[in-house]
Amino acid sequence: MFELLLHAFPVAFALASFWSNTERKLLFLNLGLCVAIGALLIFEQAWGGAIVITVAGMSTSYRLIKQQLLSPLATYVTLITMMCIVLTVNNLTGKTSLIETMPAFTFMAYRFGELHCKEAGLRVCMIIGSLNFTVYGIITGTWGLAITEALFAASNLWYYIKLRRAMRVSPV
Repeated sequence: MFELLLHAFPVAFALASFWSNTERKLLFLNLGLCVAIGALLIFEQAWGGAIVITVAGMSTSYRLIKQQLLSPLATYVTLITMMCIVLTVNNLTGKTSLIETMPAFTFMAYRFGELHCKEAGLRVCMIIGSLNFTVYGIITGTWGLAITEALFAASNLWYYIKLRRAMRVSPV
């Protein structure tokens, strides 16, 4: 029952993302997803993913609190630092295959969008990251994660298309 809840909780957040029509709502949902998916990955003992999702929650919190984007230099330093932490932990635990590094690439896309892009760019980065993490969830057998990320990619694609249409019609 506990495992079922761990898989269902992220899916509930992903379903809620279909109502994340603003950047702020998207960031709050992403923070909730970080907590829910982090718990699931810890339960599944996917340590690389759990570490990356913890760092992800911290950067989401930063964006929500500060409500500003980072400079390009600060963004790249943050991304490189995160990648080094994850790869070090993966190396120490002996998990150095491509599968174990997929969470790092996923969240590099997420963090780049979150720390450096406005809403349209953020959604594109989240679509790319979510598709990658969907594949990771399927490979590792973490079905709650795979369903969650597929739904999250779909909702972000939906809102990205709406944003692009609004930009074409806007007189500005």
